[in-house]
Amino acid sequence: MKMKSIIKACAFACAFVAPAMAEGGMFEGALPENWTADVVAAVRYNWYNFSNWQKDGTSNYTWLVTYDADVQGKWKVANWRNLIDIDLGQTWTKGVGKRKSNDRLFWESMLDFNMTEVLKPYIGNRFETQFMKGYEYSEDEDGNEVRTAISSFMDPAYETQLAGLAYVPNENFSQRIGFANRMTISNGYGYADDKDTEKFEKFRDEPGLESITEAKYAFSDIVSFKTRLWAFCNFEGVEKIDGLWENLLSVMIAPLVELQLGFDMAYDWDLDEDTQYKSMVLFGLTWRWF
Repeated sequence: MKMKSIIKACAFACAFVAPAMAEGGMFEGALPENWTADVVAAVRYNWYNFSNWQKDGTSNYTWLVTYDADVQGKWKVANWRNLIDIDLGQTWTKGVGKRKSNDRLFWESMLDFNMTEVLKPYIGNRFETQFMKGYEYSEDEDGNEVRTAISSFMDPAYETQLAGLAYVPNENFSQRIGFANRMTISNGYGYADDKDTEKFEKFRDEPGLESITEAKYAFSDIVSFKTRLWAFCNFEGVEKIDGLWENLLSVMIAPLVELQLGFDMAYDWDLDEDTQYKSMVLFGLTWRWF
């Protein structure tokens, strides 16, 4: 009965949301004329259970909730843009247990001053952290799993103040470069600590230069691509540069079903001297708000 109720609820939700999705979003037309928004929420869930299954297979489940918002208000003097990215996911595998698969809370707010049509001085603020605890897994001498916490909500957290000049020739491309003061907050796990000093530091300020390159392109009404390249270099030297390159291709299969292909590449000198990579293929229910 429980599974039947879930299926009925999903069918009802699909019937309710699908007409709005076909028109561009559930709340399409609700914003003032000088505001634009691209807001998408998604839920993805996979579940496999094996019992006396003679072929190879391991019971597992994976869930992922995402919220991606790009909201901008435009006036004669200035434009105000807010980016929000929320990702939270977990995987369970029989014999291994639960593992965090995705965990991000990101908010960026930019105020562009319309000096010319394409050149815009800007100020802004960015905040980044995670929701759940992160762990490092190892084994003791007896082969038992040892779980060691290495991160949590607000540890680390990154707060960045921005000011610079943006080149925005059209709605699909922008290049920003300017001053950034990046503050790392870490109360217990040492992400802000300077190992060369005896005192344990919970806060660290890094003034430096920052570059943000963004591009997006809609191949059709159902296929779109966006990319963002962020780089930060503090004033201590170029060898301590941080960077994140994000790429996402989205294909709308049906009004409530979307396929996403993503590839991210990151480098953070404070965390690891090697480049980090992440690739993903996501398929699930998608609710477009705008």
